[in-house]
Amino acid sequence: MLLIRLAEILKKAVFPSKCIVCGSFFHVFYEKDSVHPINYTDKKYEMENITFERVMSPFLCASCLVDYLPVESPICSLCGVVFKSREGEDHLCQKCIEHPKHFGKARAIFLYCKAVMEVIHSFKYKGKLQVAGSLELLLFSVLIRHWSLTDFDLVVPVPLHIKRFRARGFNQAYILVKNLNKLAEKFMVKPGSIEIGRDVLQRTKWTMPQTGLGREERTKNIKGAFTVKDLFKVKGKRILLVDDVYTTGATVDECAKVLIDGGAKSVDVLTLARAI
Repeated sequence: MLLIRLAEILKKAVFPSKCIVCGSFFHVFYEKDSVHPINYTDKKYEMENITFERVMSPFLCASCLVDYLPVESPICSLCGVVFKSREGEDHLCQKCIEHPKHFGKARAIFLYCKAVMEVIHSFKYKGKLQVAGSLELLLFSVLIRHWSLTDFDLVVPVPLHIKRFRARGFNQAYILVKNLNKLAEKFMVKPGSIEIGRDVLQRTKWTMPQTGLGREERTKNIKGAFTVKDLFKVKGKRILLVDDVYTTGATVDECAKVLIDGGAKSVDVLTLARAI
C-alpha cells in the first residue's frame, strides 16, 4: 500500500492535471485525511469533508476551485431561488405565488455560475465521467442537509429522450443517484434501501433544447413530453426527482405533474445547480 501511495504521489508531482474549467495545468496533492470522491471503502469519510474544494480538487486548479457560489438562505421556500437581498428568512418568491408548482420544494447545491457550468458541461456533454463521483457526493450531502432518506420511497432521475440517450451514451441524472444506497450505507452505517426508479418516467416526446428559451417557451416546449411507465410503482409514493440543473423549473415541474397525476403522494426536487 505504501509503494502504491508513493507511486501515486510521484505521478501527480511529475504529470500535472489539466483544469476542466480553464484548461491550465496544476499539481494535485491530497491531504492525509482528504476525501477521495469514489473510494467507498475509505472509513475516513465524514460529512463535513464533503465540500466543493475537497472533492473537486483533482479536477480544478486553485483559482477555479474557489470560483463557485453555494445556494444559501434566504431562498424561496418552494422553488429554492436565491433572493438578491442577503437578509431575512426563506419565503415564497413572486413567481411561485403567481404560478404554484406541482412539487413540494426544490433544492440545489450551487448557483449556475461559470465554474459550476463548465464542470457540469464537461460531465454532461464531453463525457468527463471521472467527475461523477465528486458530483454525486456533493448531491448526497445536500440531500441529507434538507431531507432525510426516510422522507422518500423512490428516487426518480429525470429521463432523456431515447435519441438523446443514444447520442450521449448515459443519463447524467441517473449517474448522479445510482450509488445513493452505497453512500447512505457509508455515512449512516446502515444498509441503504431506497429504490432508484431509473425507468419510472419516460420521455416520449422529442423536444428542442431548452437552452435559450424563456420560462413560457420552456413550459410550452416540455408540455406532454413525459409519461409514467408503470403507474403501480408511483402510486402513493413519496418521490425525490433528480436532475442536473434547475433553470426555470419547467422540466421538473412537468415531471412532477405527470408523477402526481400518476398517483404519487408527493414530489420534491434536487439538482446540482440553480440558475441565478
